[in-house]
Amino acid sequence: MPLSTHRPVCSLISSRAHTDLAALPLLRDAPEALITHLARHTTPVDGKQRKLLFLRGDPENFIGLVLRGGVYHSLQEPDGHEVIMDRTQPGEMVGESALLQSGRRSSNALLGSNSQLLLLHQQHFAPLQDCAQLMNRVQQQLCARLQRISSFVETVCLYRLEARLARHLLAEMEQSGRPGPDGVTLPMPANQGTLAAMLNASRPRLNAQLKQWQRDGLIQLSRQTLRILDPDKLSRIARQLQP
Repeated sequence: MPLSTHRPVCSLISSRAHTDLAALPLLRDAPEALITHLARHTTPVDGKQRKLLFLRGDPENFIGLVLRGGVYHSLQEPDGHEVIMDRTQPGEMVGESALLQSGRRSSNALLGSNSQLLLLHQQHFAPLQDCAQLMNRVQQQLCARLQRISSFVETVCLYRLEARLARHLLAEMEQSGRPGPDGVTLPMPANQGTLAAMLNASRPRLNAQLKQWQRDGLIQLSRQTLRILDPDKLSRIARQLQP
């Protein structure tokens, strides 16, 4: 095949990015010129390339559009204990406040192991900021994030570990559960340490709680999934406050 018939690699990447971007709910009905701008100027990254996306206190000089996987937002205590407060899901934007103000990151952001993002740096923000429809969706996403973080603080302060875990699983069930004849199946994080950080708990305590629920017939664990066998009982547990 003559060399002239080959498309440049950068053109192939841009075309693939254009397809991925056009499929994002955040960009639904967005002007074609905006999607083209993003496809031309975004940089792909994934969880294998870099685990840490940014640190608390870093300048807010880029955003990320999550295509697959997710991004965990965390804080680290002086003793090294990590607490995961929120998670950016596929189809959402990470670091979205950078479009609204020029400041500093309020948390760390860690890429999930199978995540894939497109990053856009500050010098290319203007077309996004000029799109009222997109900025309205960004503000809606930011409000939803604040509500989730508020719920996380409430859960950590008021509920015992058993209830925190139940509340988390019920939220996951509503968002990504797959109902079946034997219960509702949820994907599990890559490791229990991640789930423990999302619940502000130690990994040994979380592991002991999961095993107890499995013995009680409330859940069924496998390597990559968790099946909720008794959602009604889980709902009752979720209402138990701290003793």
